[in-house]
Amino acid sequence: MSSMNYSGSPIIFTDLDGTLLDHDDYSFTAAQQALNTIAEKSIPLIINTSKTATEIIHLQKQLTIKQPFICENGAAVYLPPKHGDQGNIENYHCEAFARPRQEILDVLHRLRAEQGYQFTGFADCDAPAISDLTGLDLKQSALALERNFSEPLLWQGSQNSRQHFIEQLQQHQLIAQQGGRFITVSSAVNKAEAMAWLCKFYGGSQCVIALGDSPNDEAMLNAADIAVVIPSKHSGHLDISGAKQVIKTELAGPAGWQAAMDRLLPLFSTIQSSIQMASIE
Repeated sequence: MSSMNYSGSPIIFTDLDGTLLDHDDYSFTAAQQALNTIAEKSIPLIINTSKTATEIIHLQKQLTIKQPFICENGAAVYLPPKHGDQGNIENYHCEAFARPRQEILDVLHRLRAEQGYQFTGFADCDAPAISDLTGLDLKQSALALERNFSEPLLWQGSQNSRQHFIEQLQQHQLIAQQGGRFITVSSAVNKAEAMAWLCKFYGGSQCVIALGDSPNDEAMLNAADIAVVIPSKHSGHLDISGAKQVIKTELAGPAGWQAAMDRLLPLFSTIQSSIQMASIE
Protein backbone atom coordinates (compact mmCIF):
# COMPACT_ATOMS: atom_id res chain seq x y z
CA MET A 1 0.00 0.00 0.00
CA SER A 2 1.42 3.35 -0.96
CA SER A 3 1.69 6.00 1.74
CA MET A 4 -1.04 8.59 2.08
CA ASN A 5 -1.87 11.43 4.38
CA TYR A 6 -4.82 10.58 6.59
CA SER A 7 -6.75 13.45 8.08
CA GLY A 8 -9.56 13.26 10.57
CA SER A 9 -10.51 10.61 13.07
CA PRO A 10 -11.18 7.14 11.66
CA ILE A 11 -14.66 5.68 11.51
CA ILE A 12 -15.04 2.08 10.32
CA PHE A 13 -18.02 0.58 8.47
CA THR A 14 -18.02 -3.16 7.96
CA ASP A 15 -20.04 -5.84 6.24
CA LEU A 16 -20.51 -9.05 8.22
CA ASP A 17 -20.90 -12.35 6.33
CA GLY A 18 -17.70 -13.18 4.47
CA THR A 19 -16.04 -10.01 5.80
CA LEU A 20 -15.89 -9.66 9.59
CA LEU A 21 -17.60 -13.04 9.99
CA ASP A 22 -16.28 -16.27 8.49
CA HIS A 23 -18.41 -17.38 5.54
CA ASP A 24 -18.83 -20.92 6.88
CA ASP A 25 -19.01 -20.76 10.67
CA TYR A 26 -19.77 -17.03 11.25
CA SER A 27 -16.82 -16.72 13.64
CA PHE A 28 -14.97 -13.41 14.12
CA THR A 29 -12.17 -14.91 16.23
CA ALA A 30 -9.47 -14.25 13.61
CA ALA A 31 -10.18 -10.50 13.86
CA GLN A 32 -10.30 -10.31 17.65
CA GLN A 33 -6.95 -8.55 18.07
CA ALA A 34 -8.01 -5.72 15.75
CA LEU A 35 -11.40 -5.50 17.44
CA ASN A 36 -9.66 -5.07 20.79
CA THR A 37 -7.44 -2.29 19.42
CA ILE A 38 -10.42 -0.49 17.87
CA ALA A 39 -12.23 -0.61 21.21
CA GLU A 40 -9.14 0.66 23.08
CA LYS A 41 -8.84 3.62 20.72
CA SER A 42 -12.59 4.35 20.91
CA ILE A 43 -12.85 4.22 17.11
CA PRO A 44 -16.49 3.93 16.00
CA LEU A 45 -17.11 0.52 14.42
CA ILE A 46 -20.38 0.51 12.50
CA ILE A 47 -21.95 -2.71 11.25
CA ASN A 48 -23.43 -2.21 7.77
CA THR A 49 -25.05 -5.43 6.62
CA SER A 50 -28.01 -7.21 5.05
CA LYS A 51 -28.81 -8.74 8.44
CA THR A 52 -31.78 -7.69 10.55
CA ALA A 53 -31.71 -5.26 13.45
CA THR A 54 -32.37 -8.03 15.98
CA GLU A 55 -29.54 -10.13 14.51
CA ILE A 56 -27.15 -7.20 14.80
CA ILE A 57 -28.11 -6.39 18.39
CA HIS A 58 -27.44 -10.02 19.30
CA LEU A 59 -24.06 -9.93 17.55
CA GLN A 60 -23.06 -6.56 19.03
CA LYS A 61 -23.36 -8.12 22.47
CA GLN A 62 -20.81 -10.75 21.43
CA LEU A 63 -18.56 -8.10 19.90
CA THR A 64 -19.07 -5.76 22.90
CA ILE A 65 -19.96 -2.94 20.48
CA LYS A 66 -22.28 -0.14 21.62
CA GLN A 67 -22.66 1.81 18.39
CA PRO A 68 -25.36 2.65 15.86
CA PHE A 69 -25.73 0.16 13.04
CA ILE A 70 -27.14 -0.11 9.53
CA CYS A 71 -29.36 -3.08 8.71
CA GLU A 72 -30.93 -4.76 5.67
CA ASN A 73 -28.57 -3.30 3.05
CA GLY A 74 -29.04 0.34 4.01
CA ALA A 75 -32.78 0.15 4.69
CA ALA A 76 -32.48 1.73 8.13
CA VAL A 77 -30.10 3.16 10.73
CA TYR A 78 -30.66 2.21 14.36
CA LEU A 79 -29.35 4.54 17.06
CA PRO A 80 -28.81 3.01 20.51
CA PRO A 81 -30.45 4.51 23.59
CA LYS A 82 -28.27 6.68 25.79
CA HIS A 83 -29.96 5.09 28.76
CA GLY A 84 -31.73 1.78 29.12
CA ASP A 85 -31.27 -1.71 27.73
CA GLN A 86 -29.36 -1.80 24.43
CA GLY A 87 -30.51 -5.39 23.98
CA ASN A 88 -34.10 -4.28 23.47
CA ILE A 89 -34.89 -3.13 19.92
CA GLU A 90 -37.80 -1.05 21.23
CA ASN A 91 -35.30 1.30 22.92
CA TYR A 92 -33.56 2.23 19.66
CA HIS A 93 -34.37 5.14 17.37
CA CYS A 94 -34.97 3.85 13.84
CA GLU A 95 -34.29 6.11 10.85
CA ALA A 96 -35.87 4.21 7.95
CA PHE A 97 -35.11 4.80 4.27
CA ALA A 98 -37.01 1.86 2.73
CA ARG A 99 -40.53 0.55 2.12
CA PRO A 100 -42.01 -2.01 4.53
CA ARG A 101 -41.27 -5.67 3.87
CA GLN A 102 -44.92 -6.60 3.38
CA GLU A 103 -45.13 -4.43 0.28
CA ILE A 104 -42.12 -6.29 -1.12
CA LEU A 105 -43.61 -9.68 -0.31
CA ASP A 106 -46.84 -8.74 -2.10
CA VAL A 107 -44.86 -8.02 -5.28
CA LEU A 108 -42.67 -11.13 -5.01
CA HIS A 109 -45.54 -13.53 -4.44
CA ARG A 110 -47.55 -12.05 -7.30
CA LEU A 111 -44.60 -12.29 -9.72
CA ARG A 112 -43.90 -15.87 -8.70
CA ALA A 113 -47.53 -16.87 -9.16
CA GLU A 114 -47.82 -15.15 -12.54
CA GLN A 115 -44.37 -15.96 -14.01
CA GLY A 116 -43.43 -19.21 -12.30
CA TYR A 117 -40.12 -17.87 -10.97
CA GLN A 118 -38.17 -20.40 -8.91
CA PHE A 119 -36.88 -19.07 -5.62
CA THR A 120 -37.17 -19.70 -1.91
CA GLY A 121 -37.59 -16.61 0.23
CA PHE A 122 -37.18 -16.26 3.95
CA ALA A 123 -40.95 -15.75 4.19
CA ASP A 124 -41.37 -19.29 2.83
CA CYS A 125 -39.35 -20.73 5.72
CA ASP A 126 -39.50 -21.37 9.43
CA ALA A 127 -36.43 -21.22 11.68
CA PRO A 128 -35.32 -24.85 11.04
CA ALA A 129 -35.54 -24.29 7.28
CA ILE A 130 -33.47 -21.07 7.56
CA SER A 131 -30.94 -23.02 9.61
CA ASP A 132 -30.68 -25.61 6.83
CA LEU A 133 -30.19 -22.88 4.21
CA THR A 134 -27.67 -20.79 6.11
CA GLY A 135 -25.94 -22.92 8.73
CA LEU A 136 -27.14 -20.60 11.47
CA ASP A 137 -28.35 -22.15 14.70
CA LEU A 138 -32.07 -22.08 15.48
CA LYS A 139 -31.88 -18.95 17.65
CA GLN A 140 -29.92 -17.04 15.01
CA SER A 141 -32.30 -18.31 12.32
CA ALA A 142 -35.30 -16.99 14.25
CA LEU A 143 -33.61 -13.58 14.48
CA ALA A 144 -32.94 -13.65 10.72
CA LEU A 145 -36.68 -14.01 10.11
CA GLU A 146 -37.46 -10.77 11.97
CA ARG A 147 -37.17 -8.62 8.86
CA ASN A 148 -38.78 -5.20 8.39
CA PHE A 149 -37.58 -3.84 5.05
CA SER A 150 -36.25 -6.59 2.75
CA GLU A 151 -36.55 -10.20 1.63
CA PRO A 152 -33.57 -12.51 0.93
CA LEU A 153 -34.09 -15.09 -1.80
CA LEU A 154 -32.25 -18.25 -2.74
CA TRP A 155 -32.53 -18.18 -6.54
CA GLN A 156 -33.29 -21.62 -8.01
CA GLY A 157 -34.10 -20.74 -11.63
CA SER A 158 -32.00 -20.06 -14.70
CA GLN A 159 -29.75 -17.06 -15.23
CA ASN A 160 -32.04 -15.81 -18.02
CA SER A 161 -35.13 -15.93 -15.83
CA ARG A 162 -33.13 -14.27 -13.02
CA GLN A 163 -32.36 -11.30 -15.26
CA HIS A 164 -36.00 -11.02 -16.34
CA PHE A 165 -37.05 -11.20 -12.69
CA ILE A 166 -34.68 -8.35 -11.77
CA GLU A 167 -36.03 -6.21 -14.62
CA GLN A 168 -39.59 -6.77 -13.42
CA LEU A 169 -38.60 -5.81 -9.89
CA GLN A 170 -37.29 -2.51 -11.23
CA GLN A 171 -40.71 -1.77 -12.69
CA HIS A 172 -42.01 -1.96 -9.11
CA GLN A 173 -39.23 0.36 -7.83
CA LEU A 174 -37.46 -2.58 -6.19
CA ILE A 175 -33.86 -3.76 -6.54
CA ALA A 176 -32.09 -7.09 -6.05
CA GLN A 177 -28.63 -7.00 -4.47
CA GLN A 178 -26.31 -10.02 -4.48
CA GLY A 179 -24.83 -10.84 -1.11
CA GLY A 180 -22.71 -13.77 -0.02
CA ARG A 181 -25.44 -16.40 -0.26
CA PHE A 182 -28.68 -14.71 -1.21
CA ILE A 183 -30.25 -12.11 -3.46
CA THR A 184 -31.85 -9.50 -1.22
CA VAL A 185 -34.86 -7.62 -2.59
CA SER A 186 -35.61 -4.18 -1.20
CA SER A 187 -36.45 -0.60 -2.06
CA ALA A 188 -33.85 1.26 -4.11
CA VAL A 189 -31.55 1.86 -1.13
CA ASN A 190 -27.92 0.96 -0.57
CA LYS A 191 -25.34 0.82 2.17
CA ALA A 192 -23.66 4.05 1.05
CA GLU A 193 -26.68 6.31 1.54
CA ALA A 194 -27.23 5.11 5.10
CA MET A 195 -23.48 5.40 5.76
CA ALA A 196 -23.50 9.05 4.57
CA TRP A 197 -26.48 9.84 6.83
CA LEU A 198 -24.72 8.33 9.83
CA CYS A 199 -21.46 10.15 9.11
CA LYS A 200 -23.37 13.46 9.20
CA PHE A 201 -25.02 12.35 12.42
CA TYR A 202 -21.63 11.74 14.03
CA GLY A 203 -20.25 15.05 12.80
CA GLY A 204 -16.61 16.05 12.96
CA SER A 205 -13.78 15.34 10.54
CA GLN A 206 -13.72 11.68 9.60
CA CYS A 207 -11.57 9.28 7.63
CA VAL A 208 -14.11 6.69 6.49
CA ILE A 209 -12.87 3.11 6.22
CA ALA A 210 -15.22 0.51 4.72
CA LEU A 211 -14.77 -3.24 4.42
CA GLY A 212 -16.81 -5.61 2.24
CA ASP A 213 -16.71 -8.60 -0.07
CA SER A 214 -19.85 -8.63 -2.24
CA PRO A 215 -21.73 -6.55 -4.85
CA ASN A 216 -24.09 -5.21 -2.17
CA ASP A 217 -21.00 -3.58 -0.60
CA GLU A 218 -19.89 -1.81 -3.78
CA ALA A 219 -21.64 1.52 -3.14
CA MET A 220 -20.37 1.63 0.44
CA LEU A 221 -16.80 0.87 -0.66
CA ASN A 222 -16.89 3.55 -3.36
CA ALA A 223 -18.14 6.15 -0.87
CA ALA A 224 -15.30 5.48 1.60
CA ASP A 225 -11.95 7.20 1.86
CA ILE A 226 -10.30 3.78 2.27
CA ALA A 227 -12.04 0.75 0.73
CA VAL A 228 -10.98 -2.72 1.86
CA VAL A 229 -12.06 -5.54 -0.45
CA ILE A 230 -12.10 -8.95 1.22
CA PRO A 231 -11.82 -11.79 -1.32
CA SER A 232 -14.87 -13.94 -2.04
CA LYS A 233 -16.44 -15.63 -5.05
CA HIS A 234 -18.19 -12.33 -5.83
CA SER A 235 -15.44 -9.80 -5.01
CA GLY A 236 -13.74 -10.06 -8.39
CA HIS A 237 -16.70 -8.32 -10.01
CA LEU A 238 -16.51 -5.24 -7.79
CA ASP A 239 -15.71 -1.91 -9.45
CA ILE A 240 -14.15 0.32 -6.81
CA SER A 241 -13.19 3.60 -8.44
CA GLY A 242 -14.62 6.16 -6.01
CA ALA A 243 -12.48 5.49 -2.94
CA LYS A 244 -9.25 7.42 -2.42
CA GLN A 245 -7.41 4.25 -1.46
CA VAL A 246 -8.26 0.61 -2.21
CA ILE A 247 -6.80 -2.33 -0.31
CA LYS A 248 -7.41 -5.89 -1.51
CA THR A 249 -6.53 -8.48 1.09
CA GLU A 250 -5.18 -11.91 0.22
CA LEU A 251 -6.92 -13.65 3.10
CA ALA A 252 -10.70 -14.06 3.23
CA GLY A 253 -13.14 -13.34 6.04
CA PRO A 254 -12.00 -12.18 9.48
CA ALA A 255 -8.39 -13.14 8.78
CA GLY A 256 -8.38 -10.66 5.88
CA TRP A 257 -10.19 -8.14 8.09
CA GLN A 258 -7.42 -8.47 10.68
CA ALA A 259 -4.71 -8.13 8.02
CA ALA A 260 -6.27 -4.91 6.73
CA MET A 261 -6.47 -3.47 10.24
CA ASP A 262 -2.85 -4.47 10.87
CA ARG A 263 -1.93 -2.13 8.01
CA LEU A 264 -4.38 0.67 8.74
CA LEU A 265 -4.60 1.09 12.49
CA PRO A 266 -0.91 2.05 12.95
CA LEU A 267 -1.54 4.99 10.61
CA PHE A 268 -3.88 6.35 13.28
CA SER A 269 -1.70 5.30 16.20
CA THR A 270 -1.51 8.80 17.67
CA ILE A 271 -5.21 9.47 17.26
CA GLN A 272 -7.75 8.86 19.97
CA SER A 273 -11.04 9.14 18.16
CA SER A 274 -12.70 12.51 18.77
CA ILE A 275 -15.90 11.66 16.87
CA GLN A 276 -19.00 12.09 18.99
CA MET A 277 -22.56 11.18 18.18
CA ALA A 278 -25.00 14.03 17.99
CA SER A 279 -28.06 13.78 20.18
CA ILE A 280 -31.44 13.09 18.70
CA GLU A 281 -34.55 14.57 20.14
